[in-house]
Amino acid sequence: MSNFSFKGVDLSPFLDILEINRTIGNERKLTAEDLIETGVELQSVSYGAKTIKIKVALASRAIPATTFVDTIEYPTTSSNNLNTLREHIAILLRAKKPYRLELPDEPNRFYMALPNGDIELDGISDWYDQTTIEFFVPDGLAHTNSTREFEFTKNSDGVWETEIINDGGEDATVNYEIKLKKESGFIGIVSEYGAMQYGKVDEADGYTARKNVTVLSNQKGDFANWADGTVNYENTNKIITTTMTADTSFGGRLGLLPSSFTTSGTSGAYQYGAVKEYTLSNPISQWYIWARAWFETGLMGQTGAWCLTVLDESNHLIAGMAIEKDDTVGNTANVRFLMGDGSGGSRTVKTISFTPSYWLPPNPYGSEGRDTNSNMFDLVKEKDRVQFFWYGGYYPFYDSRLANVKAKKIQFFVGQYAGRNTTDRKVTHHYLNDFTFQELHVDYWKDVPNRYPSWSTIDIDGENGQIKVNNQIRLDDEILGTTYFKVPPGKTKVQLLVSSFAEVESAKATIEEAYI
Repeated sequence: MSNFSFKGVDLSPFLDILEINRTIGNERKLTAEDLIETGVELQSVSYGAKTIKIKVALASRAIPATTFVDTIEYPTTSSNNLNTLREHIAILLRAKKPYRLELPDEPNRFYMALPNGDIELDGISDWYDQTTIEFFVPDGLAHTNSTREFEFTKNSDGVWETEIINDGGEDATVNYEIKLKKESGFIGIVSEYGAMQYGKVDEADGYTARKNVTVLSNQKGDFANWADGTVNYENTNKIITTTMTADTSFGGRLGLLPSSFTTSGTSGAYQYGAVKEYTLSNPISQWYIWARAWFETGLMGQTGAWCLTVLDESNHLIAGMAIEKDDTVGNTANVRFLMGDGSGGSRTVKTISFTPSYWLPPNPYGSEGRDTNSNMFDLVKEKDRVQFFWYGGYYPFYDSRLANVKAKKIQFFVGQYAGRNTTDRKVTHHYLNDFTFQELHVDYWKDVPNRYPSWSTIDIDGENGQIKVNNQIRLDDEILGTTYFKVPPGKTKVQLLVSSFAEVESAKATIEEAYI
């Protein structure tokens, strides 16, 4: 049997219940308006508060349950005066707001009540007395000590749904717990009695952004994924008669040639040498190259060629950069910026002369430039624009024919001019290193962190009208017009709504039934 308790304090050590008087239902209030002739027109019906009267006995000494109490008999044992007990009970019953009241004859019920009116003793004796305590129940309800839970499941339309069954006699508030598997920007609870909405209905999971993606990276002389080519497509009069290698010396370099290779024998030949190439898995329309060059003579009159090119799906030139020295007497070389001519050929859009010496200046691609980290260059194609770099300056060129042309192959050629020897007359250093090729402006999905993260728990308190996310109150999430609806006695269908990209791990509704 339950205890007689108020404010969480067991009163049974101080008060013995003799009688409990309750009414059936609550105070009824009818509002009516007289009719002209007979009867009235009923305007409204409402139910007021509830009153519970409890007759109790209090004694300043223990009385066995089977003992007859003769209140006028002189006590044979010492006893305390009732005043101390009366004062203690007054403290326990003091209340300025309703508190939980539990009665022994209703083990699964409690009331939110407070004492009302005077609590007068009958004046039976100085150690034993009786009185009636009137408890006022403002909400007029008896609440259950237990709750009922209803799990949400997906219906045939893929909507999370549950049916709440209220077997009580009064509308019940509902609490909800939602656990997300994947983040959401919106939470909605909907029934025929109203809706609760939080977050933003149209909050996106992310957006399409753009970034640069590194497709190829060859660092410190490692060009193992490049293959030997047999044709130099930028200019087929550059004849391939040997192969080049790479090593890790001087921080890495590609472009090492054998001490001797053929530089004659082909009619119309312009240069002879070797070519390395890399074929892209997917054609790329907008791209960026960053790399380091080393082109340096050791003797006056040396000649040689260095050429990096990007080819389309038909092996036609898109753009490239050549470093060539055909000065057989002095020490003058040329940097040439190359672009395709639209017919599979090559055209020079700019030529810059320089001295390919050890020193910086004048040579950014000499040993001193390499030692001071100044030998880098880049080459970029965006739509119809190709931009070249030389010695801290940028040189853009435009050709509408290139706007939609896609890169498919990269070639690197080094060699000697036709008829020249490949020993002391060939340029001493002609290398490529630290090569990076990037695809530009690649669309990708950029995730936006949503207000209700993955694996978060959302609690909606129907009684207090608030939402918590991972136990943090989020009042600002509530959308204007939200109604914390109650469910009446009977069955109520409730649906849970989330963002289209969200996934729900589990959800449940909890009610505490109440009775009038």
